[in-house]
Amino acid sequence: MQAKNEIAKIYRQTLDELPFSFERMQIETTYGDTKIIITGLENKPALVLPSGTSSVIPFTIEIIVELANHFRIYWIDFLPRSNQDAEFQLKFEDDSYGKWMFEILSRLNVNNAFLIGIEFGGFVALKALMFDEKRIAKAYLVTPAGIVKPQRVRYLFKRLLQLNQLKKHRKENRKTDIFQIPTISKSQASKMKTPLHLFAVENDLFFSAKRLKKQANKIFTSLKTNRILNDVPTQTRQTILKIISETVRKNKNENSNN
Repeated sequence: MQAKNEIAKIYRQTLDELPFSFERMQIETTYGDTKIIITGLENKPALVLPSGTSSVIPFTIEIIVELANHFRIYWIDFLPRSNQDAEFQLKFEDDSYGKWMFEILSRLNVNNAFLIGIEFGGFVALKALMFDEKRIAKAYLVTPAGIVKPQRVRYLFKRLLQLNQLKKHRKENRKTDIFQIPTISKSQASKMKTPLHLFAVENDLFFSAKRLKKQANKIFTSLKTNRILNDVPTQTRQTILKIISETVRKNKNENSNN
Protein backbone atom coordinates (compact mmCIF):
# COMPACT_ATOMS: atom_id res chain seq x y z
CA MET A 1 0.00 0.00 0.00
CA GLN A 2 2.85 2.36 0.81
CA ALA A 3 4.41 1.71 -2.60
CA LYS A 4 1.06 2.28 -4.36
CA ASN A 5 0.58 5.57 -2.52
CA GLU A 6 4.07 6.68 -3.49
CA ILE A 7 3.48 5.78 -7.16
CA ALA A 8 0.16 7.69 -7.09
CA LYS A 9 1.90 10.71 -5.56
CA ILE A 10 4.64 10.74 -8.21
CA TYR A 11 2.02 10.31 -10.93
CA ARG A 12 -0.01 13.29 -9.67
CA GLN A 13 3.15 15.38 -9.59
CA THR A 14 3.92 14.31 -13.14
CA LEU A 15 0.48 15.44 -14.31
CA ASP A 16 0.89 18.77 -12.54
CA GLU A 17 4.14 19.34 -14.42
CA LEU A 18 2.89 18.41 -17.90
CA PRO A 19 4.04 21.01 -20.47
CA PHE A 20 0.66 21.07 -22.25
CA SER A 21 -2.97 21.69 -21.43
CA PHE A 22 -5.28 18.71 -21.10
CA GLU A 23 -8.67 17.63 -19.91
CA ARG A 24 -9.61 14.63 -17.80
CA MET A 25 -12.46 12.22 -18.34
CA GLN A 26 -13.59 9.19 -16.38
CA ILE A 27 -15.24 6.32 -18.23
CA GLU A 28 -17.16 3.49 -16.64
CA THR A 29 -16.22 0.06 -18.00
CA THR A 30 -17.06 -3.52 -17.16
CA TYR A 31 -13.83 -3.69 -15.19
CA GLY A 32 -14.14 -0.42 -13.29
CA ASP A 33 -13.79 3.31 -13.85
CA THR A 34 -10.92 4.36 -16.11
CA LYS A 35 -9.40 7.83 -16.28
CA ILE A 36 -8.55 9.32 -19.67
CA ILE A 37 -6.26 12.29 -20.28
CA ILE A 38 -7.16 14.12 -23.50
CA THR A 39 -5.06 16.68 -25.33
CA GLY A 40 -4.35 17.87 -28.87
CA LEU A 41 -6.63 19.46 -31.46
CA GLU A 42 -10.23 18.28 -31.73
CA ASN A 43 -10.30 18.22 -35.53
CA LYS A 44 -7.23 15.97 -35.83
CA PRO A 45 -7.08 12.15 -36.15
CA ALA A 46 -7.28 10.15 -32.92
CA LEU A 47 -4.14 8.76 -31.33
CA VAL A 48 -4.54 6.36 -28.40
CA LEU A 49 -1.81 5.61 -25.86
CA PRO A 50 -2.52 2.96 -23.23
CA SER A 51 -0.33 3.76 -20.25
CA GLY A 52 1.98 1.21 -18.71
CA THR A 53 4.69 0.98 -16.12
CA SER A 54 5.80 4.18 -14.46
CA SER A 55 9.23 3.84 -16.10
CA VAL A 56 7.86 4.66 -19.58
CA ILE A 57 5.72 7.63 -18.54
CA PRO A 58 8.46 10.21 -19.33
CA PHE A 59 8.84 8.80 -22.85
CA THR A 60 5.06 8.69 -23.28
CA ILE A 61 4.86 12.37 -22.32
CA GLU A 62 7.55 13.21 -24.89
CA ILE A 63 5.56 11.42 -27.60
CA ILE A 64 2.44 13.37 -26.62
CA VAL A 65 4.30 16.69 -26.74
CA GLU A 66 5.80 15.81 -30.12
CA LEU A 67 2.49 14.77 -31.70
CA ALA A 68 -0.07 17.02 -29.96
CA ASN A 69 -0.29 19.38 -32.95
CA HIS A 70 -1.01 16.50 -35.31
CA PHE A 71 -3.50 14.36 -33.36
CA ARG A 72 -6.30 14.33 -30.83
CA ILE A 73 -4.55 12.27 -28.17
CA TYR A 74 -6.20 9.97 -25.64
CA TRP A 75 -3.83 8.81 -22.93
CA ILE A 76 -5.39 5.87 -21.09
CA ASP A 77 -4.49 6.43 -17.44
CA PHE A 78 -3.86 2.89 -16.33
CA LEU A 79 -1.36 0.93 -14.25
CA PRO A 80 -0.22 -2.70 -14.62
CA ARG A 81 -1.94 -5.44 -12.68
CA SER A 82 0.35 -5.32 -9.64
CA ASN A 83 -0.73 -1.73 -8.97
CA GLN A 84 -4.45 -2.18 -9.63
CA ASP A 85 -7.04 -1.87 -6.91
CA ALA A 86 -8.80 -5.04 -5.80
CA GLU A 87 -12.01 -4.01 -7.56
CA PHE A 88 -10.20 -3.35 -10.85
CA GLN A 89 -8.54 -6.56 -11.96
CA LEU A 90 -7.79 -7.62 -15.52
CA LYS A 91 -6.33 -11.00 -16.46
CA PHE A 92 -3.42 -11.46 -18.82
CA GLU A 93 -4.60 -14.83 -20.07
CA ASP A 94 -8.09 -13.98 -21.39
CA ASP A 95 -9.50 -11.13 -23.52
CA SER A 96 -10.08 -8.75 -20.59
CA TYR A 97 -7.58 -6.14 -21.78
CA GLY A 98 -8.95 -6.24 -25.32
CA LYS A 99 -12.55 -5.92 -24.18
CA TRP A 100 -11.62 -3.12 -21.79
CA MET A 101 -9.89 -1.16 -24.58
CA PHE A 102 -12.81 -1.74 -26.97
CA GLU A 103 -15.25 -0.37 -24.39
CA ILE A 104 -13.09 2.72 -23.94
CA LEU A 105 -12.79 3.43 -27.67
CA SER A 106 -16.52 2.84 -28.15
CA ARG A 107 -17.54 5.22 -25.37
CA LEU A 108 -15.09 7.85 -26.59
CA ASN A 109 -16.57 7.37 -30.10
CA VAL A 110 -13.05 6.97 -31.45
CA ASN A 111 -12.66 5.50 -34.92
CA ASN A 112 -9.76 5.06 -37.34
CA ALA A 113 -7.35 5.59 -34.45
CA PHE A 114 -3.59 5.40 -34.39
CA LEU A 115 -2.55 3.16 -31.47
CA ILE A 116 0.84 3.40 -29.75
CA GLY A 117 1.91 0.84 -27.15
CA ILE A 118 5.19 0.97 -25.23
CA GLU A 119 6.43 -2.07 -23.29
CA PHE A 120 3.44 -3.14 -21.13
CA GLY A 121 1.26 -0.78 -23.19
CA GLY A 122 2.34 -2.79 -26.24
CA PHE A 123 0.79 -5.89 -24.71
CA VAL A 124 -2.44 -3.95 -24.09
CA ALA A 125 -2.35 -2.77 -27.72
CA LEU A 126 -1.93 -6.36 -28.95
CA LYS A 127 -4.87 -7.48 -26.84
CA ALA A 128 -6.98 -4.66 -28.29
CA LEU A 129 -6.12 -5.74 -31.83
CA MET A 130 -6.86 -9.38 -31.04
CA PHE A 131 -10.26 -8.59 -29.52
CA ASP A 132 -11.63 -6.16 -32.13
CA GLU A 133 -9.46 -4.03 -34.40
CA LYS A 134 -12.18 -2.26 -36.38
CA ARG A 135 -11.65 1.09 -34.59
CA ILE A 136 -7.87 1.05 -35.10
CA ALA A 137 -6.26 2.24 -38.34
CA LYS A 138 -2.58 1.61 -37.54
CA ALA A 139 -0.61 0.34 -34.56
CA TYR A 140 2.90 1.20 -33.37
CA LEU A 141 4.62 -1.03 -30.82
CA VAL A 142 7.83 -0.06 -29.02
CA THR A 143 9.68 -2.97 -27.31
CA PRO A 144 6.26 -4.52 -26.64
CA ALA A 145 5.56 -7.25 -24.13
CA GLY A 146 3.65 -10.26 -25.42
CA ILE A 147 5.69 -11.22 -28.51
CA VAL A 148 8.73 -12.85 -26.90
CA LYS A 149 9.38 -13.78 -23.30
CA PRO A 150 11.45 -11.27 -21.32
CA GLN A 151 14.87 -12.51 -20.32
CA ARG A 152 15.29 -12.80 -16.57
CA VAL A 153 19.07 -13.21 -16.67
CA ARG A 154 19.39 -10.16 -18.92
CA TYR A 155 17.19 -8.15 -16.56
CA LEU A 156 19.08 -9.19 -13.44
CA PHE A 157 22.49 -8.64 -15.01
CA LYS A 158 21.67 -5.15 -16.22
CA ARG A 159 20.12 -4.25 -12.89
CA LEU A 160 23.22 -5.55 -11.14
CA LEU A 161 25.42 -3.36 -13.29
CA GLN A 162 23.21 -0.34 -12.69
CA LEU A 163 22.71 -0.60 -8.94
CA ASN A 164 24.82 -3.53 -7.70
CA GLN A 165 21.85 -4.74 -5.67
CA LEU A 166 21.27 -8.24 -7.00
CA LYS A 167 19.55 -9.55 -3.90
CA LYS A 168 17.06 -6.71 -3.88
CA HIS A 169 16.22 -7.11 -7.57
CA ARG A 170 15.83 -10.86 -7.38
CA LYS A 171 13.01 -10.11 -4.96
CA GLU A 172 11.58 -7.43 -7.28
CA ASN A 173 11.90 -9.78 -10.25
CA ARG A 174 9.45 -12.25 -8.76
CA LYS A 175 6.90 -9.47 -8.45
CA THR A 176 7.41 -7.88 -11.88
CA ASP A 177 4.24 -8.17 -13.95
CA ILE A 178 6.08 -8.27 -17.24
CA PHE A 179 7.51 -11.72 -16.49
CA GLN A 180 3.98 -13.10 -16.11
CA ILE A 181 2.69 -11.88 -19.48
CA PRO A 182 1.96 -14.69 -21.96
CA THR A 183 3.12 -14.46 -25.56
CA ILE A 184 0.61 -14.43 -28.39
CA SER A 185 0.53 -17.35 -30.81
CA LYS A 186 1.21 -17.28 -34.53
CA SER A 187 -2.45 -18.07 -35.26
CA GLN A 188 -3.57 -15.11 -33.12
CA ALA A 189 -1.03 -12.75 -34.70
CA SER A 190 -1.78 -13.82 -38.27
CA LYS A 191 -5.44 -12.82 -37.86
CA MET A 192 -4.54 -9.17 -37.30
CA LYS A 193 -5.16 -7.05 -40.39
CA THR A 194 -4.22 -3.63 -38.97
CA PRO A 195 -0.92 -2.27 -40.40
CA LEU A 196 1.66 -2.83 -37.69
CA HIS A 197 4.89 -0.91 -37.08
CA LEU A 198 7.33 -2.43 -34.58
CA PHE A 199 10.42 -0.88 -33.01
CA ALA A 200 12.89 -2.91 -30.97
CA VAL A 201 15.75 -1.31 -29.06
CA GLU A 202 19.22 -2.73 -28.66
CA ASN A 203 20.20 -3.47 -25.04
CA ASP A 204 16.61 -3.18 -23.86
CA LEU A 205 16.25 -4.15 -20.21
CA PHE A 206 13.76 -6.96 -20.90
CA PHE A 207 13.72 -7.95 -24.56
CA SER A 208 16.41 -8.99 -27.02
CA ALA A 209 15.93 -6.78 -30.08
CA LYS A 210 17.03 -9.53 -32.48
CA ARG A 211 14.65 -12.10 -30.96
CA LEU A 212 11.80 -9.60 -31.00
CA LYS A 213 12.38 -8.66 -34.63
CA LYS A 214 12.75 -12.31 -35.72
CA GLN A 215 9.57 -13.44 -33.94
CA ALA A 216 7.56 -10.49 -35.27
CA ASN A 217 8.61 -11.32 -38.83
CA LYS A 218 7.57 -14.92 -38.21
CA ILE A 219 4.08 -14.40 -36.77
CA PHE A 220 2.64 -11.13 -38.15
CA THR A 221 1.26 -10.89 -41.68
CA SER A 222 0.38 -7.16 -41.47
CA LEU A 223 3.86 -5.98 -40.40
CA LYS A 224 4.88 -2.81 -42.27
CA THR A 225 7.87 -1.69 -40.19
CA ASN A 226 10.23 -3.86 -38.14
CA ARG A 227 13.28 -1.91 -37.02
CA ILE A 228 16.02 -2.31 -34.46
CA LEU A 229 17.06 1.07 -33.10
CA ASN A 230 20.56 1.63 -31.76
CA ASP A 231 20.85 2.16 -28.03
CA VAL A 232 23.07 5.21 -27.55
CA PRO A 233 22.93 5.88 -23.78
CA THR A 234 22.56 9.67 -23.91
CA GLN A 235 20.46 9.80 -27.07
CA THR A 236 18.25 6.74 -27.04
CA ARG A 237 14.95 8.38 -26.16
CA GLN A 238 15.48 11.34 -28.46
CA THR A 239 16.45 9.11 -31.38
CA ILE A 240 13.55 6.71 -30.83
CA LEU A 241 11.15 9.61 -30.36
CA LYS A 242 12.23 11.19 -33.64
CA ILE A 243 11.94 7.96 -35.65
CA ILE A 244 8.56 7.01 -34.18
CA SER A 245 7.14 10.52 -34.54
CA GLU A 246 8.27 10.74 -38.17
CA THR A 247 6.76 7.33 -38.93
CA VAL A 248 3.43 8.23 -37.30
CA ARG A 249 3.23 11.62 -39.02
CA LYS A 250 4.10 10.07 -42.39
CA ASN A 251 1.32 7.50 -42.01
CA LYS A 252 -1.12 10.19 -40.91
CA ASN A 253 -0.35 12.24 -44.03
CA GLU A 254 -0.74 9.16 -46.24
CA ASN A 255 -4.16 8.55 -44.65
CA SER A 256 -5.17 12.15 -45.32
CA ASN A 257 -4.19 11.88 -48.99
CA ASN A 258 -6.12 8.65 -49.58
